[in-house]
Amino acid sequence: MRGPLRKAVALAFCLLRPRSCAQAIVWRLGRIARRLLRLAAIPSTPSRWIRRRPIRLVALLAVRDDLRYLPGYIASVGPQTDGIIALDDGSSDGSAEFLESCSAVVELIRIAPERPEWDEVGNYRRLVEAGLRHGAGWLVSLDADERVERDFRTRLEWVIARGRLLGLSSYQVRLRELWDSPDHFRADGIWGEKVRARIFRARPGLAFDDRPLHGLKVPLDESRIRRYPVADLELYHLRMLDPEDRRSRRERYELADPDSLWQPGIGYAYLTDESGLRLERIDPARDYDGRVPEPAPRARR
Repeated sequence: MRGPLRKAVALAFCLLRPRSCAQAIVWRLGRIARRLLRLAAIPSTPSRWIRRRPIRLVALLAVRDDLRYLPGYIASVGPQTDGIIALDDGSSDGSAEFLESCSAVVELIRIAPERPEWDEVGNYRRLVEAGLRHGAGWLVSLDADERVERDFRTRLEWVIARGRLLGLSSYQVRLRELWDSPDHFRADGIWGEKVRARIFRARPGLAFDDRPLHGLKVPLDESRIRRYPVADLELYHLRMLDPEDRRSRRERYELADPDSLWQPGIGYAYLTDESGLRLERIDPARDYDGRVPEPAPRARR
């Protein structure tokens, strides 16, 4: 059907079925608005027209043999939160002992090494419940190999202040995959578009994703993943820095999900594919602490 004819048919449909046409327009406008909300990050800069309120922010951390990343994690996340709740899932490298020695860790949940099976979903529920017990107003889920920008706390409070006007209570953040250098992240193709839903308002009765791999870390009763608003916040991932770590990560996921059931259409081969590689330097104003993973001293028993 040619363009003018298609428009004539659409006009006739509107004249004959005005109510249906209005509904279609409203639906279309709503879809456009949601798309714009996904593309345009909620600003994290100060505003004279909005009141920024202090929040009680608690970080959730699940680890297993991640000792080399933990000192940097504490250096980065500790100053930005009111406490870290950690769950050690049977580590044998001293991770639990190190976390136990950190004042920023307000509670450490220990899972015995002889557990019957890995239970990521159950572990995360334990972390959230602990966050509620500690009176968290907001929760942020961060892995041991991730770092937040230095002004994360202040920026998040400005995001929440704006989101409060829209009734928002969960957010995605930009995920920057550091590549070959702690100062650069990969920005080509899918790499430059990565976001992760990690921040949400704490309250009882929340339902969470029960997928055993790549599950959401924010409540399911908020909305679909594509509708979670993106906050103007930077999250840096260190486990893609080294080529050997990249290969190891790909192999681990391919072993756990050989048919890509939990990541359909993408798979895991892209983790080591450098086609079209383009790196960008981190903005000095959005830099982070805990830059390089290094061996940490074992805590005394």
